[in-house]
Amino acid sequence: MTEKLYEQNAYVKEFTAKVLECKASDNFYKIVLDKTAFFPEGGGQAADKGVLADVEIFDVQIENENIYHYATKPLEIGGEVVGKINFDRRFNFMQNHTGEHIVSGIAHKLFGVNNVGFHLGEELVTIDFDKELTREQLDKIEYLANQKVWQNLPVKAYFPTEEELEKTEYRSKKAIDGAVRLVEITGTDICACCAPHVKNTGEIGIIKLLDTEKMRGGIRIILKCGNFALQDYRNKYQNVSQISALLSAKQENAYESVQKLDEKCTAASQKITELKKKIADITVLSATSEDNCIFVDDCDIKSLQLLADKLHKKFGGIRAVFSENTGNFSFAMCGENDELQEIFAKFKSQFTVRGGGRGGMVQGTVDATKENINLFFEF
Repeated sequence: MTEKLYEQNAYVKEFTAKVLECKASDNFYKIVLDKTAFFPEGGGQAADKGVLADVEIFDVQIENENIYHYATKPLEIGGEVVGKINFDRRFNFMQNHTGEHIVSGIAHKLFGVNNVGFHLGEELVTIDFDKELTREQLDKIEYLANQKVWQNLPVKAYFPTEEELEKTEYRSKKAIDGAVRLVEITGTDICACCAPHVKNTGEIGIIKLLDTEKMRGGIRIILKCGNFALQDYRNKYQNVSQISALLSAKQENAYESVQKLDEKCTAASQKITELKKKIADITVLSATSEDNCIFVDDCDIKSLQLLADKLHKKFGGIRAVFSENTGNFSFAMCGENDELQEIFAKFKSQFTVRGGGRGGMVQGTVDATKENINLFFEF
């Protein structure tokens, strides 16, 4: 079996190993080494990436207890190679994984929730708890978790003896066959885990709970730690800064300024709706019973439906209203349903139409010229 250097020392960035196996698989190669610092995908965490002898390693998986390094090129069996992992990426994962243990441990002790799911990807972490938590409870967990970071507590990863394991109370999402590896954060959490972790909690930097969503009677928490959290803050700072500049407001007043703008937009939208109704009334007044279809400027579907309905109520028959878009026309047709569906079927057979409807109203878009549409409605 491959010696797992990542279990012994999470900070190994470079190592030398012998190639035991190299086999082609689709458009890549699966390589087995006598030892590796590459962490294979497991426990909800993505695999390490890096190079072996300048050959890209883009994935690492455990299959039938063998650790396979997925490579873009083959390596000579029996040869020695130097492996280098992408340690910046690895360290980001270590910060987030240890941060997740702190959050899960505190949530379990305070509120009795169990971690039933975990995912650590390229940009964020999600934790699934089996019970719902309030925002106030999450804020308390976040504050206490960051206190553990500030205390710079030691983080210990080890394989206990059977006697030690029997006496140790630890968290685990599932039953484990074989040796159990524990990750212990002093006075905070003990959890079965196969992944690399930081040596001390201070290396995490910060733990931030970002968002939540309900799921299967529990809650999913989205969080970011360390560099992930820093990048998230930078992105949000930039967004708030740009919004503040557009609104000519201080950053701390951005929400209030957006709220006022939203109120103005709502009032303007209501005014526009009122004006559209007045325009519809004017359009109907100027129409005649011979106008089976009319063309109006800059109207959305709802306005077209309103106009078609008013024209039908005034003159009866089939009434259609069109508004030009870029390269086509939006439309609404109103009339007695059976007659309308018959006309609409002919309309679709003659032109390229997207849309439909029922109950005496159909709407959509049509690719046709104004002249051809007018010719169609000469009945």
